[in-house]
Amino acid sequence: MTDISIQLKAKQAFDFLNDHPALNNPSSSVCVFGSSIWFYMARCCKHNLSDGCLYDVNVYRGTKGWEKYKDKFDKTFEKDKDTPKLLQSIRVPYKEYYGEPWKFDHVEYWYETTFYAFLGNPYNRKEDYASENWGGYCGPEGGANTFDEMLIKCAAAVKRKFGNFNSYYDMHTKEELANHKKNMPMLFKPIKGDKRGCKLMVDNPKYKNVSQGEINLRWLKWYNQTDSCKKNWPGQFDKLIAKLK
Repeated sequence: MTDISIQLKAKQAFDFLNDHPALNNPSSSVCVFGSSIWFYMARCCKHNLSDGCLYDVNVYRGTKGWEKYKDKFDKTFEKDKDTPKLLQSIRVPYKEYYGEPWKFDHVEYWYETTFYAFLGNPYNRKEDYASENWGGYCGPEGGANTFDEMLIKCAAAVKRKFGNFNSYYDMHTKEELANHKKNMPMLFKPIKGDKRGCKLMVDNPKYKNVSQGEINLRWLKWYNQTDSCKKNWPGQFDKLIAKLK
């Protein structure tokens, strides 16, 4: 039987991801998986390895049981002075490493996220729609045993790393939000000479429109001060944030 409470949490997670200023822009959306969020259904064994490891597995120096292959590690990386020891790995037959052949046990849903930084002019709305103006950077990744649980875990990871934000309510000023309550973004202007009653939709000059690029940079200004950003992207976004008035 379907757990409605899990489904509702998954829907909330999806809405949160779809409204987050780090993940969405006119050229990328959570709604279209494969842009802001990539996901994959993997057939896994009881050791949580996909069928991509059907024949052999990656063994890293320092992981459980690696000492058995120390001679092979030493020989493989004998002349390699650049690869840190923690990143050194070799391929070992699955059956040899686990003592049994790979066998299907369960399905896992894996996800990877991408967050964006706007590279263009935040005060020119036309630049929002140029995909080359959006730089993509690696975000949280993980997985779960069901699609709903994957969405919930993904949203939790994004919230921890990129903040609990909504593109509209959190990235607009009080003045902008007050303006939006009074003014519609578009007006309908009669078309001269048209007898069918059709109207032309035009921008409302009284509406304080904020570009997606500016919204993204407002969020990026916050993220730039976090320990996560300082550790992984030190100074990377300073020039972009400086574009904000």
